[in-house]
Amino acid sequence: MDTENTLAQDMTLDDKVRSWLCRIIFIATSCLYLYTAGFGSLDEMVQRCLLVLVAGFAVFLTKPFQIKGKRYVATRILDWVFAIAMIVVCVYIMSVWPARSVSTKAKPQLDSIMGTIMIIVLLVATYKTTGWPLVITCVVFLVYALLGPYMPGFLAHRGYTWKRVAETMYVSTQSIFGVPAGIAATYIVCFVIFGSFLETFGAGQWFVDIAFAGAGRFRGGPAKTAILSSALMGMISGSPAANVVTTGTFTIPLMKRMGFKPHVAGAVEAVASTGGMFTPPIMGAAAFMMAEFLNVKYSTVAAAAILPAVLYYLSALLVVDSISVKEHLVGLPSNELPSVKQVMKERGLMGLPILMIIVVILMGWSPMKAAFWATILTFVLSFFSKETRPDVKKFFEALESGTKSVVSIAISCAAAGIIVGILQLTGLATRMSVQLVNLAHGNIYIAALLTALITIVLGCGMPPTPTYVILATCLVRPLTEMGASALSAHMFIFMFACVGALTPPVAITAYTAAAIAKSNPNQTGFTSFRMGIVAYIIPFIFLLNPAILLEGSGMNVVLAAATAILGVFCLTGAIEGYLLKYWSMVARIMLGIGALMMMIPGMTTDLVGIGLVVVAFVLDKLIFKPQPKDPAQA
Repeated sequence: MDTENTLAQDMTLDDKVRSWLCRIIFIATSCLYLYTAGFGSLDEMVQRCLLVLVAGFAVFLTKPFQIKGKRYVATRILDWVFAIAMIVVCVYIMSVWPARSVSTKAKPQLDSIMGTIMIIVLLVATYKTTGWPLVITCVVFLVYALLGPYMPGFLAHRGYTWKRVAETMYVSTQSIFGVPAGIAATYIVCFVIFGSFLETFGAGQWFVDIAFAGAGRFRGGPAKTAILSSALMGMISGSPAANVVTTGTFTIPLMKRMGFKPHVAGAVEAVASTGGMFTPPIMGAAAFMMAEFLNVKYSTVAAAAILPAVLYYLSALLVVDSISVKEHLVGLPSNELPSVKQVMKERGLMGLPILMIIVVILMGWSPMKAAFWATILTFVLSFFSKETRPDVKKFFEALESGTKSVVSIAISCAAAGIIVGILQLTGLATRMSVQLVNLAHGNIYIAALLTALITIVLGCGMPPTPTYVILATCLVRPLTEMGASALSAHMFIFMFACVGALTPPVAITAYTAAAIAKSNPNQTGFTSFRMGIVAYIIPFIFLLNPAILLEGSGMNVVLAAATAILGVFCLTGAIEGYLLKYWSMVARIMLGIGALMMMIPGMTTDLVGIGLVVVAFVLDKLIFKPQPKDPAQA
């Protein structure tokens, strides 16, 4: 018995050591990367490698190994073995990189050994953060690099030895420590820390309160609050899961209390939270990579996402309004709503850092510099109100949360780098591009549909960032060769990578919301898919008409925006059966076709679409005259 008690005490001590060690490392890392954001980056390899080191080390200490659901001494030792291995391989490459980067001699055997350990440790860390799909994909590509001569058709290549593969993955800035890891270690970590400061000092609560005060009184008010607050939260989090957990814990129970069915409440929050990935000014991690791939300013990417985000959230609001009418749901009484004046007085200053981000990025500042000074401004402004006034504990919590939140992104980016490295090493990216062109017979519509399907399937099991990185490497080129602009092709893949987390049967965002709503995950997933259907149409609109991304003349942009907005209204009426009035089934079909016609670029299709909408209205007015189920509520 004494032995068991001693063992339990040792385990408790081990947990405490892990917790405090990770906290210290997270705080120190946030300070380091804030410093590099404000005063200049470190050496390229060091900047990237340090973040992967911290992320990997933290994963093994915070997500321990388990055998049959239990923790044994052996598994605790295994945690430390992998954590220390991550330190060793990262420190090694940082120490030898200056010599390797300029040497043309054959690399020593130790490099391939260290590379092998790096790959193994990284794949285990990836499994612990994102699950099997990304790990399996990485393993398949590694095997593919070895077995090239035995592959059929266009997949065949000359094949490489494991030594060559391991060295390419490890002793290079084109694979594990490539562009994805580089973006994570510069732009992403800075913006995540900024978001952490905003959330810790009250901006998140301000977003919820201001949305609640503005929309709570209208029918379906809590659901509209969820959409507006999630849109605002998306500007600082860029993560659907973070959105769901942050705003959903408040909005989902409130929606249920006001009469929304549990699966509908969860679906509303899932749809609202997914849009955060492509809501400017602070979009998901992949948006920074898009700017790097396109070699444009981040402000260009953020500006391009404005109209798609507006269309998406407009659709969500219209869907919620339609459901509210059909279910006879009303808003909250004014005495239960927060005062806009009081909310602005208590936390309103927390909106200024976001305004600053927008202004300085438009002025041409680098995203890193903008994030650094916005973080400083957030800290300074927090002293002006007693509700947000920081203490030492809050300050360190913000620093800790910053790096802690970027751990899974850093690991995913490093793992995605393996796949990108194999695509470049074997030349598969070029061959896949040629195959897509041949399969589509040069037709951009077919190519876009195939690209969307591939992206959604991959995005169902993998996070949006690695999904985008992998597919942008090989599928952007064929789309541009068939006439799409580079920006629209990248944004097309990016948006479908985002909605992959909303797509059944593996709708991760919807499942997260279902857990809070205590609803059936599959029912919540399919409901969120139906409610977010516009997100699957918008990418096709801007792929064919880049004016939606603010490319082209001002008149073209205005016309494209106007017809797209009208199309969203009509599509909502077609799907939900209500838009300003109840619609018959025949009219709904005509509305749906008319909406799609208006979303296709061209004056002829716009006129046909508007004509169908007019005919649908006349038919319902004179012939069908549909009525609500409860006439008293019409």
